[in-house]
Amino acid sequence: MPQQPDADFIALQTALAGEYSLDRELGRGGMGIVYLAREVRLARPVAIKVLPRELAARPDLRESFLRESQTVARLTHPNIVPLYAAGERGGFVYIAMAYVEGMTLGERIRTRGPLLPGQAARVLREVAWALAYAHGAHIVHRDVSAENIMLERGTERAIVMDFGIASAMQTAALDATGQVMGNAHYVSPEQAAGEPVDARSDLYSLGVVGFYALTGRLPFDAETSAEVVALHLNTAAPSITSIAEAVPPRLAAAVERCLQKDAGRRYRSAETFAEAIDLAFEHAKEIPAPLRSWINQGERELPARVAMLGVGTTTGITLAFAFGTPAFFFVPFVILGGLSMIPPIMRLRRALSDGYHVDDLHAALREHQLVRAEELEYERRQVSPRVQKALRLLFVASSAATAVGIYLGYEIYNLPRNLTVADIDGITTVGVLTLFFSLTGLTISGVPLIGQFIRHRLASRLASASIAFWKGSWGKRIAKIAGLGLKPVERPMLGMPVLTEIALGRATDHLFNALSKTAKRELAALPETVRRLEGDATRLRESINALDDQLAAFERGGDALQDASRSALAGELAAARALAAERLAATVSALESIRLDLLRLQMGSAPIESVTATLDAARQIGDRIGESIAAHIEVDRLLMEAHAEENDADDDDADTPVHGVPAAHS
Repeated sequence: MPQQPDADFIALQTALAGEYSLDRELGRGGMGIVYLAREVRLARPVAIKVLPRELAARPDLRESFLRESQTVARLTHPNIVPLYAAGERGGFVYIAMAYVEGMTLGERIRTRGPLLPGQAARVLREVAWALAYAHGAHIVHRDVSAENIMLERGTERAIVMDFGIASAMQTAALDATGQVMGNAHYVSPEQAAGEPVDARSDLYSLGVVGFYALTGRLPFDAETSAEVVALHLNTAAPSITSIAEAVPPRLAAAVERCLQKDAGRRYRSAETFAEAIDLAFEHAKEIPAPLRSWINQGERELPARVAMLGVGTTTGITLAFAFGTPAFFFVPFVILGGLSMIPPIMRLRRALSDGYHVDDLHAALREHQLVRAEELEYERRQVSPRVQKALRLLFVASSAATAVGIYLGYEIYNLPRNLTVADIDGITTVGVLTLFFSLTGLTISGVPLIGQFIRHRLASRLASASIAFWKGSWGKRIAKIAGLGLKPVERPMLGMPVLTEIALGRATDHLFNALSKTAKRELAALPETVRRLEGDATRLRESINALDDQLAAFERGGDALQDASRSALAGELAAARALAAERLAATVSALESIRLDLLRLQMGSAPIESVTATLDAARQIGDRIGESIAAHIEVDRLLMEAHAEENDADDDDADTPVHGVPAAHS
């Protein structure tokens, strides 16, 4: 319900008459009151922010505010609200800015709960872009908060407001009277202490925003603003993943790094933080229509295949008993299993005929899994805890009632072990009703509970198993069978984004297939060498990802890193990552050399001996990397055991065990 105009509203409208027409109050806070108005000359909606009168009465602050507003008005960025004008009329000091229809991030979180990780990552990245642009113009916001970030209706674009207002007021969080300027829940330690602030202060505040967006809770809260400021100065923020387990560890670590008390341990710039968010949270890429159809139809056919499995089980049991031979149990499985494989094979054949490879299959499944994971997390959050508790209680009570009913039927009513219709007539009406209601309760509670368990607990494991299958040898065999008789297609119209080593491998395959039979015989070892290099590159990428997770965990460790042994381990991890990245670059370079030599051979500018020499060099690189990875598994195991006791004793998340990465110190 709109608020009734008050004395301030009437006085401001009187002062701005002829230039702006006030509509209603939008909100108010420590930095002033915001009104929705219409600019008379251009007939456009604007938001007018009026400074509190006690601040506007101070000449130094009034002049500083107007000067800062003129600087901010020059900022032009899609994630910064445009500032149209600033002035003073009738004792009021105000700014007029674009009106953004939507809600603040704070309002969004309070009304609908924390954001999904993907939504939060997008908002943080866009705000970081806006801050980076402003910092480049030597403007520090000083009041970054969820209340100063608007989410535009329809697009959900994050738009930062109130640039430069806190800067024009003062540098400290507390004024001379001890009152908090701005929002105490978002002030950086250096701002709270009254020290000079720079761009890293805004990053701290953005870290608080990220914490709030991901968990629905502020990292620091207390009864008074002064107590909150003290927490910012002296207390470490809790771990995000300890509150919201579904948040990816690297995304949590990126946000938590912004919350370091020491400004030097935060990101160097807002742009660096935006890049870290991109690396921390992988966004699903567009899946081409043929692969999307292959995935969606497979999901739709899954219930039918499960039903066929049930029919096969029933038929198999019947045949086994009828013929007295257990082997007949498998006959229906062979027949129905073969029939159930025909539709997916045909769908796969259509995708392959469009030029897609088995690499595209598991890449598409992986992108699909990213999308489904966020959808399932949204569904999980919508489940009411009270409904869940009621369903569990009903399931337990119904199970107990069913068990008691069956026991009473056999023990008290002396029912035979093999029931007949005549025996059922002897059961009392109460017994029948008890059994009916208990079984009904089991159905009502069991079906949704089992469904939720499958969707929320097993879906991700099934998706990972499907990806692993198509990456494995059996997936390649099935793809080969489905592609029998198909003419090779160089590339699809719209392909999945692939890793560099996969793209180079495909290119060398195409060039190799175009060679003469004689050249193919002389270079017979080329395909195997290329496959080996591809595999090495994949394993190295997995090692780098594992090391990134480990380093992200150490970033969350905060002050615990002062411990010498933990610092040494962090250094070993960083060196191991650098070594793995170096080996990955060498592997990809070897693949590139093979491709370039094949191109030269095709153009007639290089003899076949040069390709052979390149192959020999590539095999040597593969041998060194393969031997190194195998030798370092044992070193890695010893490293893990050496720090296992320390990791188990630490309550922090920063001590996840190290595994599956090449040691850097060999």
